[in-house]
Amino acid sequence: MLSNLKPEIIAVLISLFSLVVAAFSLGWNIYRDVILKPKLKVGFGVREIFHENFPQTLTKLIITATNFGPGQINCNMVQCKNAPVWRRILRKVKYVVVIHDYKNPMSGQLPSKLNVGEKLDLIFPFDKDSFLSEPFTHVGLSDSFGRNHWAPRKDVREARKNYLQEFRNNKA
Repeated sequence: MLSNLKPEIIAVLISLFSLVVAAFSLGWNIYRDVILKPKLKVGFGVREIFHENFPQTLTKLIITATNFGPGQINCNMVQCKNAPVWRRILRKVKYVVVIHDYKNPMSGQLPSKLNVGEKLDLIFPFDKDSFLSEPFTHVGLSDSFGRNHWAPRKDVREARKNYLQEFRNNKA
């Protein structure tokens, strides 16, 4: 079959094939370098810390972040937002930046670079003055790409429920 084709047609077919390969290669490089960014999985909750040297268990708020890649990611800030449906419709979403406990030696520090597979734990006090006293719907971390990675809303609702059970009667 190829023996019946003229050399000019074969040259055009090879050129078209190499054009398709080059276009695919260019598209992949743009996707890899511009669009494909590391994914950060964030968890949030009320956790208890046990240790033999502690007279009692410590109850803390903990945000965990794991880098699922590809590549390294810089975690910059802890952010909260109050965005129920009515606030989103009226464009009245409230954002808050939360400063974590820098003095706690068990807590990770921000900003933090995470390689693929590395994890960061940020510890906050669990008391009546914690940031859960406000009705936030989202808790998460921002990264160096300007994106916010939110913990599942179920985690935030559960932590808020624990906060209200613990401190509702102790507001005084």
